[in-house]
Formats: sequence, C-alpha cells, structure tokens
Amino acid sequence: MSKSNTKVRKLGAIRQLLKTPVKDEIPKLSSFHAASSSGDGKGGMVGITGSALAVPPQKEKNAAREKETKPSSVSIKSDSGKSDSASSTKSQELSDKKEIQDLKARERDLLKQISSLQKLVDDLQEQIRNKEVEVVSLQDQILRQEESHKAALLEERTSHDATRSERDHLLKELEKLKAEVKAIREENVKKMEELKKELEEKHSLEIAEKDKEIKIRDEKLNRLKMQMADALKGNSWERQQQLEELTKELGRLQEEADGLRMKLKSFKTLKNNTAGGCGNCQESLGKVEKFQLAVKERDATIKDLKALVTKSEKQLTQQDELLKSWADSKGHKIPGYPGK
Repeated sequence: MSKSNTKVRKLGAIRQLLKTPVKDEIPKLSSFHAASSSGDGKGGMVGITGSALAVPPQKEKNAAREKETKPSSVSIKSDSGKSDSASSTKSQELSDKKEIQDLKARERDLLKQISSLQKLVDDLQEQIRNKEVEVVSLQDQILRQEESHKAALLEERTSHDATRSERDHLLKELEKLKAEVKAIREENVKKMEELKKELEEKHSLEIAEKDKEIKIRDEKLNRLKMQMADALKGNSWERQQQLEELTKELGRLQEEADGLRMKLKSFKTLKNNTAGGCGNCQESLGKVEKFQLAVKERDATIKDLKALVTKSEKQLTQQDELLKSWADSKGHKIPGYPGK
C-alpha cells in the first residue's frame, strides 16, 4: 500500500494570524450552515461554520455593506436639510468613511483568513480522501490476507489430519512388527536351546568314543611293547619277523592316528564355529582339548616306538650279519636263518 504524498499543513501560522489583534474588534455574525452543491466537499462550500467565527457568503456580505452605507446616506440627507448641522454632517461623513475603510480592511483580513482556512480545509479534505483510499486499500489487503490465512489454515489442518492418520497407521505397523520380532526371538531362543542340548549330547558321545579309542590304542601300544620285549629275547630271525609285524602294526596305528587327527581337526573347526554362539559348551570343548593333548602324547609315543624299532632292527641286522660271518667262518649253519 503506497502512502499518501500529501503533506499535512501546519496550523501554526494560521493560528498566529487568528491571534493577531486588529484595530477594531470583529463584529459578531450569526452562524449559518454551509450549503453544498455536490457531496464531495470540493468548491461547494459557500461559508465556514465555526463556534468562534462565522463568515457569511459574498451576497450576505454585500447586503451588510449596503445596510451599513445606507443609514449614513440617509442621515446625511436628513442632516443636509438642516442648516445648523452642516459641520456635524461633515464630521459624520468623515467618521463614516473611516468606519467604511476599517470595515474594508477587516473584510480583507477576513477574506485572507477565509482563503487560508479554505486552503486548510481543502488540504484536510484531500488528506481525508487519501486516508479513505488508504483505508479502503488496507481493508482490501486485510480481506485478502484473511482469505489467504484461512486457506493456509485449512491446508495446514488438512496436512495435520493426514500426518496424524499416517502416524496412527505407522504406530499400528510398529506394534505389529514388535509382536513379530518378539515371536521370532522366542522361537530362536527355543531353537538355540534345542541345538545346544543336541550339541552337548553329540559332544559327550564323541568324547566317550574317543576316550574308548584312546584306551584301545593304549592297550595296543602296551601289547606292542611286550611283543617287542619278547622279540628281543628270541633268536634273531624270529625277532626280525616280529619286528616286521611290529612295523606293520605301527604303520596301521599311524594311519589310525592320522584319522584321529582329522577328526580332531573337524572338532576344532566345530569349536571355532560354535565358540561365539554356545557359551555352555566349555566343558565339552575342554574334554576335546584334553583328548587332543592325549592324541599328541600317543603320537609322541608312537614316534619313540618307531625310533626304537628302527634302532632295534638295525642292531638285529648287525647282530645277524656278525652271527652269519662267525657261523660261516666256523662252518656252522644257523637254524631258522635263510641262507643265500
């Protein structure tokens, strides 16, 4: 909205003019209502109404002037017929002229005041018209803003309703998902308990089986030791035969030990896979580790026995060679020893 460029006329100069005393006091005139030819207030004012001052229109001023001059002329005519009032008539004429001049001066002052006041009234009316235009424009702007705000409010309410509906839908979906997650968690816990129980039983059976196999191998090793001891006590050929059998037995034991190693390796892989998920399998895993340690000890024993068998075989071979050389030199034949 563009503001009016009309400047408000300051009333200080006019008020000062109204306060300036004149030679004679302005006669008090009767107040009257201003007649307007058109309702717009432009140039239609024939007079100014006020509580302190009322200025008559031009016609009334002329009539008043004639009334003021006519009594003087009548008085002059009446006085001219009298011979004894010639001097007084002249004095009266001078007085009337002076009064007329004063009245004309007052009239000019009043006309100036009227012109100033009329200009002030025109300025004020122009300001009023500008203010009315501004008020109408502001009212239109207020109405447009009101309509815009109503539309924005309606749109915001619609958006809020849609958001609220979407929120309620999402809350229902969330509750449904929570129920599904809870059911899945309970099912997984149940399955984990079953798997844990199954693994514990399987580990127990495998450990018992491995313990049994280790016990059997210990018995076989003890028999091998006894057979080797008995073989060293017999003749060289029988000992050689027994050593060959022992070597075969050791080879078979070695193959079984390799098989056990493979099983232990699979147990170790199973241990690594279940270490993070099954926290109650430590006892079973400890048994597996003990079993692994026992197998390593058995492997060391087998290795020692193989070294011993190799050493004994070498010694027996040397003894057989010496015995054969001695028998050949003496012409004896060793029974049970195949000749070349």
